[in-house]
Amino acid sequence: MPRSYLDRMARPLRSSVRLRIYAAFALLLSFVLMLTGVAIYSLHQQSTYRDQFDTSAQGALNAEKANGLIFAVVMESRGVYMSTDPAAVQRFTSALLQRNRELAQLLDGWQRSIPADDQKLFDTVRSRVVDFIRFRNELARLATTVSQGAAREWGDNDANRAVRIALNEDLAALATIYANRARMGDDIGFTKLVLIALGVLAVSVTFMTLFLLKALLVTPILHITAATDSMAAGKPLITIPHLTRTDEIGKLAAAVQQLQKVFRHNETLRKKERAALREQAVFKDNEAHFVAAINNMAQGLVILNPQTNVVLMNDAYKKIYKLPDTITDSPCSLSDILHHRAEAGLFSGDAPSHIKAIQARIALGKPTTSFLHLKDGRWIRIVGRSMPGGDWVATHEDFTRLHQVEQMLERIERLFGTVAENIGEAILARDTSTDRYVFVNRAAEVLFGMPRSAIIGRTARELFETDTADTLDGPTKPAQKSDAGSRETVQTIMTPGNGRRTAGIRHIPASDWEGVTHCVVTLIDDRTGRLMQTQTRELAS
Repeated sequence: MPRSYLDRMARPLRSSVRLRIYAAFALLLSFVLMLTGVAIYSLHQQSTYRDQFDTSAQGALNAEKANGLIFAVVMESRGVYMSTDPAAVQRFTSALLQRNRELAQLLDGWQRSIPADDQKLFDTVRSRVVDFIRFRNELARLATTVSQGAAREWGDNDANRAVRIALNEDLAALATIYANRARMGDDIGFTKLVLIALGVLAVSVTFMTLFLLKALLVTPILHITAATDSMAAGKPLITIPHLTRTDEIGKLAAAVQQLQKVFRHNETLRKKERAALREQAVFKDNEAHFVAAINNMAQGLVILNPQTNVVLMNDAYKKIYKLPDTITDSPCSLSDILHHRAEAGLFSGDAPSHIKAIQARIALGKPTTSFLHLKDGRWIRIVGRSMPGGDWVATHEDFTRLHQVEQMLERIERLFGTVAENIGEAILARDTSTDRYVFVNRAAEVLFGMPRSAIIGRTARELFETDTADTLDGPTKPAQKSDAGSRETVQTIMTPGNGRRTAGIRHIPASDWEGVTHCVVTLIDDRTGRLMQTQTRELAS
């Protein structure tokens, strides 16, 4: 017989422990049949037992498969509960539905082979399994269409566990019945003649079967049990034995390896949880620093969400609007702030209209600057801008003193303009960085015979002859503060509109508080008319 044919015939025996055990028993039975010629009655008994054994073994195997599939569905359900990654949830859900389909197919096949005596008990088990499949299908639907939390709430509860325990008990009862029936053949006795004739051979084959059981089942199970004990002792990185086998032992080793992956995953989750707790502690520390920093700002700060609910508010903001310190102890909104401001006499407008205006400003998202005059005389400058995510941050600064200074400077500027426009001397102000004129009074327009618009923004060399330009620009080195304005020189200048004029000229540097000169003011006293009058009187005398 060709070797390839023998290999094909032996391949099923190499792929299944059950088939190997059956083969060993078949070998024992063959020897018994060939050597003894058992009577027809004994042969009939053994045939009846074998049929009953096959039926019971198949039923026990179906019960075992059902238990295994139920366990697999429960494990996939736990994967749905424990996973945080949507892709992982989808993967566990798909596996759960596949196991449910396999369980339903197993029930259909089992239904066709169930004996009439077991039909009532099987119907009870089938009803529970169908309910279990329907319940797990609903769990998968909730996980994929609603949320993982909804699936957990549906499946992870005591009622569900009670139903599953009852199902396991029914399957265990059915398996026990099949196991008892399978062992009924142990009580079948052979005649003394058969026992004597086959004793020696039976002992030999029995030892061979025990060796086969030890090699195929007992030793591998002990190895796998040792591996699970090591994992339970906290050593999840061990190598699982017998993974290369393709029989039931290989499947058991694969299931233990899957359990090992669950251990590793749980350990990874624990490490992530510890890291998250550390990050949370750092975040809380940073948050405390951030709160301390904003509470020490001189400016008031408030952050609103698009619904004008307060996200953050510092102490300076409360102080500006005289808000109670307890306002942030519970969630508050812009409406609550306006209510407290109205009670303090710092708001008298229409609150709903004001809130709608702020919401429109937040929706627009453009930076804004506005000023608010409170009834107690204070001026508040408000600068707002949008934040990523749609929130709105605004700083509120009390600039009452600055506003008063600006008003004072504005009055001084108007006073200076009035004096400068009505003084008899011509006044020119020159920027020292560009040498261009930045101010010209009315007397200067009359002196030069040209409008100030033609003078401002231009240099002396662009307007006058070189000698006149040098005279009007003055010395290259600014005068000291003690000499500023005290040195006057009488010079002759050539004006564009009035010709040659004789004038007394003074240069006054305008310096800042650091002593840096940014502008030079030139005062020109036109003496041409007075000199002509003096000369006329001298000639007349």
